Amino acid sequence: MQGAAAVRYSHCQISRFRNLPQIDNKSSISFIIPTLNEESHLPSTLASIQKQPGDHQIIIADARSKDATPAIAKSHDTDFITSPQGRGIQLNAGATLARHNYLCFLHADTQLPAGASASIMQVLSDPSTIAGSFPLQFDQDKALYRFYAACSRINHTLFTYGDQALFLRAQDYKTLGGYRNFPFLEDIEIQRRLRKFGRFKKSRLCVTTSARRFERIGPLRQQLRNIAIVAAYLLGLSPKTLSLYYR
Repeated sequence: MQGAAAVRYSHCQISRFRNLPQIDNKSSISFIIPTLNEESHLPSTLASIQKQPGDHQIIIADARSKDATPAIAKSHDTDFITSPQGRGIQLNAGATLARHNYLCFLHADTQLPAGASASIMQVLSDPSTIAGSFPLQFDQDKALYRFYAACSRINHTLFTYGDQALFLRAQDYKTLGGYRNFPFLEDIEIQRRLRKFGRFKKSRLCVTTSARRFERIGPLRQQLRNIAIVAAYLLGLSPKTLSLYYR
C-alpha cells in the first residue's frame, strides 16, 4: 500500500545551498525531509504536515531524484534543495534552510498524525528535554509489524530510529553540530550525543510509516538484518561500509 491509499493500522528549479535567517516564531516547526525517488509516498507525507495547524515550513533535501519527486515538492509550497546522497548529508543540507525555532526530521514515507505539532511543542516545553520522537505504526497489519511497533515505544537508542521523526530545538541542533555526514545510521549517532545533554522523550502519538522495506525481503529477515547492522556499528564498523550491506 502506498501514498494516499495506504491504510493506517493503529496500536495506540532547484535551490542552491543557502542560509536563511531564523525568525522568532516559537510555535512553528521546520519539517525537513530527505528524498530520493519518493514520488509514491511523498504526497501523503506532505499532506500530513499541511494538516497541522500553524505556519510551518517544509524543506525537501533531494539527492537528484529521477522521478516526479522535485515536481511534487515544488507543487506543495516547499523549500527545495539538492544535496549529495546520504541521509545525514541531506538532513544537514535541509537544515541550512530552516527558519523556525523547532526542527522535525521526517522520512518521506512517514506520515504525521493529527496533533503532531502540538505534541512536539508539548514535549519540548520542558527545558530539561533535549529532543524527542514518535512511536511507530505501520501501514500494513501483520503480527510482526505490531510487535515492532510496540518495541518503538521503548525510549532507548536501540529502539529509536529516523523513521520515528526526531525533533528538537534549532538552537540545540546547531550547538550539537547537526548530524554526522553518514549515508545512514545518522539517527543512532545523533541520539547518542543528544541523550548526554538532556532527556529524550517519546510522544504519545504514533507516526505511520511504510512497511515497504520489510515487505521486500520479509519482516523477520529485515529486522534481523537491522539488528546485525546496528550491532556492527556499535562494535566499530563504519556506516559507509555497512551501507553497502544495507542496500
